[in-house]
Amino acid sequence: MTTEVSKGGYLRPGPIESYVANGLKTQDYYFDLPLYHTDTSKKETIVVFARRVVAVDKQADADKLPWLVYFQGGPGFGSPAYTTGWVKNAAKKFNVLLLDQRGTGLSTAMTVQVLSQFKSPQEQAEYFMQFRADSIVRDSELIRETLLANSTEKKWSLLGQSYGGFCITTYLSLFPDSITAAYITGGIPPVVDSLETVYRKSYKSVMNHTEQYYKHFPMDIKRVKKIMKYLATNEVKTSNGSILTPRKFQQLGLRFGLSGGMDAVHQLCLSAFITLQGKEVLSSSFLHEVETAQDLIPPIYAILHEAIYCDGPNVASNWTASKLLNGEFKSVFEYSVEEYGPLEDDSSKIVYFTGEHMHDWMLDDYAYLQPLKECAEILAKHTNWPKLYHPEVLAKNTVPVAAVVYYDDMFVDRECSENTAKLIQGIKLWITNEYKHSGLRDDSGILTKLMKLVSNEVDVSTF
Repeated sequence: MTTEVSKGGYLRPGPIESYVANGLKTQDYYFDLPLYHTDTSKKETIVVFARRVVAVDKQADADKLPWLVYFQGGPGFGSPAYTTGWVKNAAKKFNVLLLDQRGTGLSTAMTVQVLSQFKSPQEQAEYFMQFRADSIVRDSELIRETLLANSTEKKWSLLGQSYGGFCITTYLSLFPDSITAAYITGGIPPVVDSLETVYRKSYKSVMNHTEQYYKHFPMDIKRVKKIMKYLATNEVKTSNGSILTPRKFQQLGLRFGLSGGMDAVHQLCLSAFITLQGKEVLSSSFLHEVETAQDLIPPIYAILHEAIYCDGPNVASNWTASKLLNGEFKSVFEYSVEEYGPLEDDSSKIVYFTGEHMHDWMLDDYAYLQPLKECAEILAKHTNWPKLYHPEVLAKNTVPVAAVVYYDDMFVDRECSENTAKLIQGIKLWITNEYKHSGLRDDSGILTKLMKLVSNEVDVSTF
């Protein structure tokens, strides 16, 4: 693979690290990009990292191959390993660019440690505001201009998983002329539906997934009640100083929407208790596993999550998930200490888990998020958000777009996705119940099918 990319523009000076493994050759790029894209009076910059991947046997022709840039789910998570199945397949036909979206992976970190440099919660909040899809897309445009400066073809294709599909929809709204084709996996954003509608559907979905979980593992009905009762009547601290509360434990339901997630929670429940000196206590391995699962939540994911749905001014996220939980869903998901005795004895009643819901109380229950509590409150009340989507542009879309929508997706509601799809001219939808939200990770053939839809090689009815 050559390294003939533009050394001007935004590419950081210095050698480009490259290596070969598993039949793939990579190049690592670091870009110095504006923190503020729409306010030219502010000169601060951040680093955005991207990894180019091409099959070794295609490196001689790498400069002639088209580009495919990948947008990860989240928000707040970096790109997957370059050895991931779909990457290995796509790298035979494309220059695959695995983008660590701003604030993630090897890009400038968005951590409590970094945020502590700001003088006030307001400054922290203003920094957070620069990490939504509009900024990610503008980063991508500057990277495209740099990497493709010497190429005959100036456009590239897009692949977005989950939140990555939100970013693609923003890209289609802002810079459609830069895109050859777009592929979305479980990630058409709810442009039409309100934030309250999104979370109401989300709660109902995780209720259905919880019921499926207990059908798979009926003996976990009692195990979960036992764990919940123990957490409600004992102060259980994890090694990072957080207290494991019943409501934190319920958040493990987030896994139900991913392949293997139910099995993972079941294994946790099986190993929950050990007996010490004749008394049952939660095991250290159980606490470690729960802590590991929950401490992987990046600040962007926890604090900016509801804001990714705020499309334009006069819209505040305002802890919508918490408001619904404390209102119409309170009797479903919350239990008083007095209820645990009768609940444990009543096999007809189950404890429901929660899903992808970011709550105001997380700023208390998660020790590492506590320093960001005031910042999170500012963001929850903020209303002056820029527009992310432009329906009038989407209605005139000419970019070939194909999207897979998972029928029982716990993270991105199918009906909301279908409503948005009606706004995007020419989009081809493949609705399937074969996969969970992690379909792209589980089956690299999904991308192949989407590409065939775009190229008109097949009709969705043949899938």
